[in-house]
Amino acid sequence: MRLCSNEIVKGDLMKIGNKRKSRLSEFTIKEYGINGVLLAILFLLGLFLSWKLSWFAGLLYLVFWAASYAVLFAMTCRNCANYGKSCPVPLEGSCVQRFFGRGEKFGFMAGAGAVLAYFMRVCIPFVAIFQMGSFLYFILYTGVFAGFFYVLLYHTGCPNCINTNCPFNPDYCV
Repeated sequence: MRLCSNEIVKGDLMKIGNKRKSRLSEFTIKEYGINGVLLAILFLLGLFLSWKLSWFAGLLYLVFWAASYAVLFAMTCRNCANYGKSCPVPLEGSCVQRFFGRGEKFGFMAGAGAVLAYFMRVCIPFVAIFQMGSFLYFILYTGVFAGFFYVLLYHTGCPNCINTNCPFNPDYCV
């Protein structure tokens, strides 16, 4: 049996995955502008929280954030259908060709690379939040992080993406 994210399976009324909005081969500021704003807020809030922990944590945060691009580019972006074009996340798909050649397969390792990269981006701020014991910072930072991914996965990115090898794509089939 073939399971596709845009099909109803065996009469079940529940759809799996995103609903298709469009098939964009390139994303403009109109499509990803809100993602850029949320990513910038996530970065700046993370820097603030890391720096509050210590100057070393702040510097380490900057190093981890920069290194996360290398992980993303090497494991995810180079294998994506949007390689070398603008994608829904600013500074990712459109920059990868400057650092890595085109990959061949967007699979499990591409997803693992994205998870690792975003873990690198948020681990120090969460350590700072737990060290401070601040419920308010936890709610704020987690909200921005979750909001970024909610908008990306359900509104601006995945419903418009042409990367059919990604499980979040509406046209993905197993």
